[in-house]
Amino acid sequence: MTNALLRLSSISLLVALLVPQDPAPAAPPAAKPGTETGAKTPAPAKYGVADLAKLVWLVGTWRLQDGETVTEEHWRPLQGNTMLGSSHTFRGERTLAFEFLRLTAARGQIGYVAMPGGKAPTTFLLQTLGDGVVEFENAEHDYPQRIRYERTDKGVTATISLLDGKKAQAFVFERVGKKE
Repeated sequence: MTNALLRLSSISLLVALLVPQDPAPAAPPAAKPGTETGAKTPAPAKYGVADLAKLVWLVGTWRLQDGETVTEEHWRPLQGNTMLGSSHTFRGERTLAFEFLRLTAARGQIGYVAMPGGKAPTTFLLQTLGDGVVEFENAEHDYPQRIRYERTDKGVTATISLLDGKKAQAFVFERVGKKE
């Protein structure tokens, strides 16, 4: 599991240059050969701050421990159109990885913006928003292409994968202390 945590941080570093900081609607896909002329792609869902507020269940500190290696993810409450977060993986007195995170509502989209190691941002756009589950995607990214958070009885499970679900890695976090 320790290697998986390091891979998650390393993967985030590799994708940090692909997408602009603020979430913006992706361009519609090009028509595929043989498709009906004039067929329209459904318009993307419009999301705003009220939708972002539904992620209040993420607020707080979440901890995953694998032997001596600890990963803590912390999410602050919604302020303005953004929830700020951070992730810190450490062993004893040594930091192994860190990441700045934010969830931002802008231009009709909600983006999960990751800045691993403080590098340039990579944005994953909201695809699913349900009761206790949220999923973001970036098809242009090699790995991960999907980031999913799901509320559980004991905490939150974060899962990264390709769009087709392959190469899935789950990170099971438990809440630290009281909910903020």
